[in-house]
Amino acid sequence: MNPSNIITWEDRLTRLSLVLLLLATVYGIVAGAVISMYYDIIPNMRSLVDNLAPVQLILYLLAVIVSFSHLPLAVSDARHKLWTQASIRTLLFIGPLMVFLGTEGLISHYLWWFAVSETDRIHMLHHTVFASAPLTLGYWLVVRWWWRPAALSSAQSISPGVWLVSGTVLVMVMMTISTLAGLVSPIIFGVTAIIGLLALLVIWRVVG
Repeated sequence: MNPSNIITWEDRLTRLSLVLLLLATVYGIVAGAVISMYYDIIPNMRSLVDNLAPVQLILYLLAVIVSFSHLPLAVSDARHKLWTQASIRTLLFIGPLMVFLGTEGLISHYLWWFAVSETDRIHMLHHTVFASAPLTLGYWLVVRWWWRPAALSSAQSISPGVWLVSGTVLVMVMMTISTLAGLVSPIIFGVTAIIGLLALLVIWRVVG
């Protein structure tokens, strides 16, 4: 692919990731407000909450997956000592991940949580307002102030080693998210991490 096309698609994916975060935040505020208002009115609202929550989770995960497009380019920039570009791309890569982790409890559970922890009534609204909204705003400011695709140097050829590192990081991050979400046991995560690191060392030597 032409280097300019790579940067063009990277820019499109950056904005797609931001749109997904915005959609997740808006959805969380609207759905959370509806749950709070009708929690005592609709008898089966508690079961409805379980059906509404996964939509927001899917939007966050899609944003995280899309943001991984920056990772191999950031690693390639670091190899070529383009530290400014590498830093910006790394920030754009970890931004959606931090929004997701912060919203799911890394930040939200430490912000006025204990006073409202006895009910599911404002659970989604609390997480979205106190974590997702400010973190998404911060990511939008990063994209608006620092993301300048036109000023980037042409994309360098990405070596097999860069793809290997990027793939390993992707697997570890997705395994971490799956563990936090209760989809994968910590034991499976640990075994996968050990096998992945050993494979990384072996393949890295083969690739050279």
